Amino acid sequence: MTGKTVVLGGSGAMASGCVYDLYKTSDFDEVVIADFDEENSRRLLEIIDDDRFSYESVDATDTDDLIRVLEDADYVVNGLPYQFEDNVLDAIEEVGGISGVDLNAFDFDQILDRSDEFAAADNELWFANGGLVSTIALGMLGCQQFDEVDEVNFYWGMLRLLTQTTPGLTDTVTYEHDPNVDERAKWVDGAVVNDLPAFSQKRQFEFPSPIGERETYVISHPEPVTFPKAPIAQETDINNVITRGVWHDEWKRYEQTLHAMNAFDEENEDVLETLQDHVKSEGQRAEQWGDPDDLLADQDWTPQTILSVEVTGTVDEQEDTAVFHLEQPYPFFDGNEITTMREYGIYVGVPMSVTLQLMAAGETDTDGVFITETSGLDPERYFEEMEARGFDLVAESVPEDATTPTASD
Repeated sequence: MTGKTVVLGGSGAMASGCVYDLYKTSDFDEVVIADFDEENSRRLLEIIDDDRFSYESVDATDTDDLIRVLEDADYVVNGLPYQFEDNVLDAIEEVGGISGVDLNAFDFDQILDRSDEFAAADNELWFANGGLVSTIALGMLGCQQFDEVDEVNFYWGMLRLLTQTTPGLTDTVTYEHDPNVDERAKWVDGAVVNDLPAFSQKRQFEFPSPIGERETYVISHPEPVTFPKAPIAQETDINNVITRGVWHDEWKRYEQTLHAMNAFDEENEDVLETLQDHVKSEGQRAEQWGDPDDLLADQDWTPQTILSVEVTGTVDEQEDTAVFHLEQPYPFFDGNEITTMREYGIYVGVPMSVTLQLMAAGETDTDGVFITETSGLDPERYFEEMEARGFDLVAESVPEDATTPTASD
């Protein structure tokens, strides 16, 4: 795995984990943190202390500047907020000859429609990367246990206080609860049913500690739309797919309050913006650098995302259920001074590093723009890499008659 890698937005809360994992596990000749935030970028470089890594300023609002930093790159990681997606894609297409992974998961049809253009420019881009790789791989692993699958239930357990956030995460969580968003969907008998109401499709689910048993509800994640495209999903003839989530109670109360205030109505746009700005301002505390042992001294749990899947189906004509969980380690940055949100964000950052390295090693067979379901990813190979980095794959329940290999308990 030689060559130059550019990590766009590399000092951010989500992409920092990718940069650090590339430092720990990759053999790339050069890795550039391309970011507007020089202070945080250089702090990250101080922790890494590796001559292969460097910083370069970039203005993501300027496509030409993105082209400049990508000009001689072999690989790219896009960890920038989704507002810059078009600029990033235009820059990659202009430069050509780049393989990369992309955190963003918005505007699926629009982005995937560019696949032929990317392939013609000798580009390959793994779209909707990050935490979605883990949920889709969990779903694949679950379906492998069955001859036929009835339901695939994805769960995102996102445990962090309201003040433990970043601007991007604040906007994302609120978008997922926006009553005007029509992307809350489920897959039912071969068709997508969308425009599900916020806080609907409620169901109790028990996550591992510290989240435990919670009432979950549908969120606007793409698994119900994309997972049926996976070969294993088609082989097992899945009938139903839905994605639910749960946040810390502080977040749930905040989002319910926005609903009660009609803050999502167009005439209340200023009110919503003011409240969001306040939450983002309070979240700056979670961006303070410090010793991991001291960052959470006042609470007895660590902010984290636990990703789970529950699959029901039949194996040897017997109905059964498989449940898998993926838990993240703490601390991840080897005890170096870091921030709460950078530790939290490794569930996004590390999958980007893992998948980029699998691509570079030729363990995927793709071109153009593609998603995890069509990447050729071997879920067991993926979780092998994640477990090597301290993530814990828990097989809570596996059918006794399953004939495919499974993760260890």
